[in-house]
Amino acid sequence: MKNTIRAMIECSVICFAVLLILHRRVISSFLTGDALPEVPEWHKNCCKCCK
Repeated sequence: MKNTIRAMIECSVICFAVLLILHRRVISSFLTGDALPEVPEWHKNCCKCCK
């Protein structure tokens, strides 16, 4: 059970790190107060709220 919990925590940390890497431009523009970057075309097709 201890190994399972450790594996779940490690997987969560890796997923969070990937999320931070993928959204680094959005995070940096939010922190500096700049305009948000343009949403990519594939994102507009997959997420209807981004149009």
